[in-house]
Amino acid sequence: MVNKSFSSGPFKTFYLVFAYILAFSLWWAYLLYAKNETAFTERIELQRITFQKDNPQLDYTASKDYKDLVSKYNRQKFMIVTEGGVFILLLLLGLLRVRKVFLREMELAAQQRNFLLSITHELKSPLATIKLSLQTLVKRKLEPEQSDKLIGNSLVDLDRLESLVDNILFAAKIEREEPGLGNDEINVSDIVRAVTDRFVHNKKAIVITGEIKPDLYLHADALGFTSVVINLIENAIKYSPEQTAMHVVLTEEGGSIVLKVADNGIGISGEDKNKVFEKFYRVGNEDTRKTKGTGLGLYIVKRVVEIYKGEISIKDNTPKGTVFTLRFPKLN
Repeated sequence: MVNKSFSSGPFKTFYLVFAYILAFSLWWAYLLYAKNETAFTERIELQRITFQKDNPQLDYTASKDYKDLVSKYNRQKFMIVTEGGVFILLLLLGLLRVRKVFLREMELAAQQRNFLLSITHELKSPLATIKLSLQTLVKRKLEPEQSDKLIGNSLVDLDRLESLVDNILFAAKIEREEPGLGNDEINVSDIVRAVTDRFVHNKKAIVITGEIKPDLYLHADALGFTSVVINLIENAIKYSPEQTAMHVVLTEEGGSIVLKVADNGIGISGEDKNKVFEKFYRVGNEDTRKTKGTGLGLYIVKRVVEIYKGEISIKDNTPKGTVFTLRFPKLN
């Protein structure tokens, strides 16, 4: 989509203007060079005639006047070639810079468009489900088990909506660099265990196993760290097939606390590994993508890790899937 837009519209006009400026510059350089050649030839001829008239026995090309004129001519020629070359080089660099910025803006606009499409779906789907459940409860007399099931499903959808809204608000806070991320001493072991338990009974029936070392502490924001764990696990579940397993590990290595989330899903390509942490970025096209999401989850993970001076890496799992590894400096 970006490539098609790049070859039409505003960029067509930009290329035409650039081609005109380049052609005009080359023509100007040629005329200036030709004028310098003509002026040099005429001055040489004029000085030769005058010199031989006064000194018929001497060689004009050995005279100081001739050498000074040739030196001046060479300096002018060098100046024309150098300045013309620098101008064209700066023009090309400017074109490349404008092209890069324009393509980046187009990519961001496409990501924002995809975000609006996805957020509309993410809001509409659970709201429709909750509305249908409530209408069913109001209009029909159901057995207690059926009522409990509808209420349970509604609560799950409400949790999904709450998580979505929290992500949007949290991303906005990070983007504006607002104060509010705490730096308290928190028990990350309890947080990881609580979040993992929350996802044990998911709709895909994915088995979540964990090796969580107890009583590990960090200076961080409890809500921010919780959002990191939730987004990592949700991302792993989202891109994993049903009836598979994923593994969550929390441990300490040297002077760091390490959190690993490994899945057996579709994996992430090498190109996408460099982009998945960008805001609004999602693999594939929003019109054909089947997985849910807004493209904010991994962006939040990356930003929170950066805020607390941590590191994050992605590698392929064996035999398939992805492993996210987060490292935070341990409390002294």
